[in-house]
Amino acid sequence: MSRAAQPRLRKSPGVTPAPLDTDDEPHYRPISWQLVRRLLGHLVPYKKMYAAAIGMGLVHVTLDMLGPTFVSWIINFGAAYSAGTTHLSLHGATWRIIDILSLWTATFIVSVILQRATIIFMTRAGESVQFAYRRELFERLQLLSMSYYDRTKLGRIISRCTSDIDSLREVNVWGIWQVVANATIMIVAAGFMLWTSARLFLSVAWLGLVLYVCNRIYLRKSARMYQVAREGWTRVSSNLAENITGVRVVTAFDRQDPNLAVFNELQETNTSNNVAVARINGIYQPLLELIRFAGRAVILLYGGYLAASGQMGNEGIGAVVAVFLYWDWFMNPILTFGAFYNQLMMAMAGAERVFNLLDTEPDVTDVPKAVALPRIGGRVALEDVTFGYIPDRPVLRDINFECQPGQMIALAGATGSGKTTIISLIARFYQPQRGRVLVDGHDLRYVTGDSLHRQMGLVLQSNYLFVGTVMENIRYARPEASDADVEAAARAIGAHEAILCLQEGYQTDVGERGANLSLGQRQLICFTRAFLADPRIFMLDEATSAVDTATELAVQHCLEKLLAGRTTFVVAHRLSTIKRADCILVVEAGRIIERGNHAELLRAGGKYAHLYHQFVQDNVVK
Repeated sequence: MSRAAQPRLRKSPGVTPAPLDTDDEPHYRPISWQLVRRLLGHLVPYKKMYAAAIGMGLVHVTLDMLGPTFVSWIINFGAAYSAGTTHLSLHGATWRIIDILSLWTATFIVSVILQRATIIFMTRAGESVQFAYRRELFERLQLLSMSYYDRTKLGRIISRCTSDIDSLREVNVWGIWQVVANATIMIVAAGFMLWTSARLFLSVAWLGLVLYVCNRIYLRKSARMYQVAREGWTRVSSNLAENITGVRVVTAFDRQDPNLAVFNELQETNTSNNVAVARINGIYQPLLELIRFAGRAVILLYGGYLAASGQMGNEGIGAVVAVFLYWDWFMNPILTFGAFYNQLMMAMAGAERVFNLLDTEPDVTDVPKAVALPRIGGRVALEDVTFGYIPDRPVLRDINFECQPGQMIALAGATGSGKTTIISLIARFYQPQRGRVLVDGHDLRYVTGDSLHRQMGLVLQSNYLFVGTVMENIRYARPEASDADVEAAARAIGAHEAILCLQEGYQTDVGERGANLSLGQRQLICFTRAFLADPRIFMLDEATSAVDTATELAVQHCLEKLLAGRTTFVVAHRLSTIKRADCILVVEAGRIIERGNHAELLRAGGKYAHLYHQFVQDNVVK
């Protein structure tokens, strides 16, 4: 598609939308048969349910469509009795009509029963497909590397798992049925018209060409607008998620009104896009109604002429009524096609995004012959490691160091120097572009991630607590742990008394993201959770920055118990937390510029000494 032909987001006057975030998504194709085949592939595991539903549904539709034929029989029989061309008495004629109505009633009852079964089977099959999509997406999100979450907005991820999946529902539940049933209705209706009266059928057959041309024009003009409308809605949902997640910052900086203005602009754009789609539908749907009315008029005019001129022959006047009714049957699927096409286009847009996420491969994966790590001692080494989140813009350059089991390694330096990146490489959240990361001599590229992460504990500056109780959040690290195990871990880490001071102790509800607790309380819970996992390697990234001095001193005392037999990496700006480290690595601009223990680095009088003296001076001033 040329640049000029690509769809653009519509905007209201004076509104400039933000640049389009593609998230590396391929440009949308209105109807991709490759995409359609992939959608159908997800239905295959449930083909028996779909087949049963479609089979029952087709019988239901066929029986339902016998209605005009029964009407024709009754009218023709009544006309024949009035004309005296039948030898039945009034009583006999009445019973003949009752027989026809009884047969019609029987077919109607069977049709309704089959309709109910069709609804149940189709819904069960479609919802099973929806469940499978959600499971696959969740599994994929669990496998993706940190780099995916670095470059993808939260709102877009949520949109993939909610609105994009929801856009597939109507197609998965009723899509096949809509196609099969509507095609069957049109074919059967056309066949009944031809069987009832070939002349009346031919009188409206030319309208089929008109319908074909109208549909082609509609599809060509509307296809691209659906992707534009979908993208507009994604922007709205992304902005909404961002503002909800950052509501505290929004309130703290009094950004409610400016943020509302931006949200309203996105809403106006989204509304304009949807109105543009509605304008096309506003032409297409009335045009179809006009064609239906034209067909009715032709049938009545021509049929009336044939009846008035006595040319109906054996077809009888009932044939005009039957063809008139079957014409409506023929047109109804075309009239509902517009709504189904809307659903199909939204589903295609949603499927494009969903499959793009499902096809996203994690940057860090287990190689085919990856080995499981045995219980590790904790020796960690980085050899000539160079890494950049964007490969041609390294944030770490030629990093070399080794630490022995049980040692405490501290990383010091200014914000943005690369300390957290080193921790992330040891945790194998990322792979270095050059060099190796070794644990007990094993290159992390060739070990399984599960066997590594089970033996690591990580506590961050802003750790995440899940909705639930304190007990449940601590046990998250080891689901099989008993209440006694959890309490023992809390006692060992020095968090037990602080937890008991909460309103309901270990059964206190932490709230969403730990909103019911202070920052210090959250950190103590995260420390306990990490300790309960009994990792061989601890990584503490700014882990004590959110706690007060008294709590920090208590944690420092407990850390001494944790160091025995374990390797610990500590990242902290508050240098008081790393004075006891066996080795301090000073990182600046992605390189290690100093290394040694606290006393050695102070004697050297370099960068670390400057940072420490500045820290002491700041605390004296306070």
